[in-house]
Amino acid sequence: MSYKKLLIIGPWCGEFCYELSWWIPEVRKVRKTEFADWDAIAVGFEGRKVLYEDFTQKYHPYSKEIDDTLMYPATYGEHINGQDIIPDNLKDFVVKIAESYQLLGYEEIRVWWPGTFPISAQRTMSNELFGEPRHYEAKKEILDLVKKEIHFDNNRETVAVMARIRYRMGSVCRLDWNPKHWETFIDMLVNDLKVNVVMIGIPRKEGSSAGGALSMKDTDMYKKNKDNIKPIVFSGEDSVERQIALLQSTKCSIYGASGTAVFPFFIKDAPTFTQQTKQEGFRLKFKWERDLTNNLKNVKVFDKYDNHKIYESPPEELFEEFKKFYNNIDKGICYE
Repeated sequence: MSYKKLLIIGPWCGEFCYELSWWIPEVRKVRKTEFADWDAIAVGFEGRKVLYEDFTQKYHPYSKEIDDTLMYPATYGEHINGQDIIPDNLKDFVVKIAESYQLLGYEEIRVWWPGTFPISAQRTMSNELFGEPRHYEAKKEILDLVKKEIHFDNNRETVAVMARIRYRMGSVCRLDWNPKHWETFIDMLVNDLKVNVVMIGIPRKEGSSAGGALSMKDTDMYKKNKDNIKPIVFSGEDSVERQIALLQSTKCSIYGASGTAVFPFFIKDAPTFTQQTKQEGFRLKFKWERDLTNNLKNVKVFDKYDNHKIYESPPEELFEEFKKFYNNIDKGICYE
């Protein structure tokens, strides 16, 4: 009988962009090089199994009870008393998972914890990436379901919008844009540019410092334009794969200022426009990101305004910048 070995990857409880950009490429490489003859599983938030499927056998999401305790994702951990750490309840969760695999006959079990290879400022500001990033595709059944879900009864092109919002310890985040400006901007997309809009709704937990995204469903703007706007809330076990399918099925995407704007880079040839601040925009132009996007082909970063000042930046200006980008998508411009 063969000697059974298991690598547990996680538990991840940090920010989504750090998971996507640094953690997953790291653990994909480590699993393939240092643990090639081991079985592997991953532990993290519900909905993200698609990101690990190419190098693990199973994904173990947190229960709702555990997830409800996680309120402030920061870098690779939960932000508690000024530090980013892996909370004890997540460590206990991993121990229980390990014990269940021991009962299945695994004789050696190791855990690759977030932070084993520090996700430092130097690392996240580097042009080169440690690890193996890759493009993702949704499975056909998910892709077909999403295409059906976003169908409009007209001949317009469809764009996806992630109207990002986040409160940090109850205060408006330095990267946020006034929700009223989002309404004006989306109204202009529908009535001036004549496109359909799918809103990427990301629910926020009450009191959480994690980011979310506005669905616009409770606004008068949506009620006025509901024939051309579909608010879709992405949650559940296939939530990230459904977002991948959405980006594969729309003309382009628009992301509010946040690290999550890197997400479309991981979908091959997915045009995207993002609003960023002067202090953050450069972080979407590192060499490894250029490599993923064919040198920022059809990737436009609009970063005119400072942190905080972005909040009241004019929606008319953003619309004009996006319109220029949209009208040039077929040219395949590489934006520097």
